[in-house]
Amino acid sequence: MPFYDLYCKACDEEHNIMATISDKTERRIPCPVCGSKELETVYRSAPAYIKSSGAEMPACASGGGCGGACPHAMGH
Repeated sequence: MPFYDLYCKACDEEHNIMATISDKTERRIPCPVCGSKELETVYRSAPAYIKSSGAEMPACASGGGCGGACPHAMGH
């Protein structure tokens, strides 16, 4: 079963939940905090990689910028 990043509108919490695809599409997953089934999928962009001098690094680490939205920005 895959993991989903889901946001609960009722309690304003985000969770990483393992569930079947059908449970997700049919809204059968309850929020682990409040029990609401009003969960929305959280979409995140994948990091972009730049190849430079034979080494790959995330675009944010090479000055491409990610606006602090990825874990690589924490070291800046």
